[in-house]
Amino acid sequence: MSNTITLTRKERDCLVLIGDNAASDFPLRLVEVANSLGIKSPTALNLVKRLVSKGMLLREHGMLVLSAEGKEEYGRIIESHRVIETMMTRNGVDLADACRLSCNLDFIIDETAVNSIFNQLGKPKSCPHGKKIEVI
Repeated sequence: MSNTITLTRKERDCLVLIGDNAASDFPLRLVEVANSLGIKSPTALNLVKRLVSKGMLLREHGMLVLSAEGKEEYGRIIESHRVIETMMTRNGVDLADACRLSCNLDFIIDETAVNSIFNQLGKPKSCPHGKKIEVI
């Protein structure tokens, strides 16, 4: 399946922030998103509205949670990030730089390309940070 939703970098960052927080006891609120992303609350509100309109987020009692589609996209971004990061570090890129640069690509690269890279890398089990790479 290819990525049919187009996200901006800020939308990607917001989706990943909320997805990373999903395991906590309390979902994020708008002000926490604004603070974490270093943007003002009105900008965060517009960002959240765009993600809601794309079907990625739900607003429940003032809390922000990923929709089913948002969870799927979050997973795809994370897996892409880990594969790209692995490729870069194996080719001599510093880990911190590889992580930062992967954030610029993980949300725009399609699954076919990620699968190809994953297979060319020998289907690594984890990224350089030790986080599991699911079978793609």
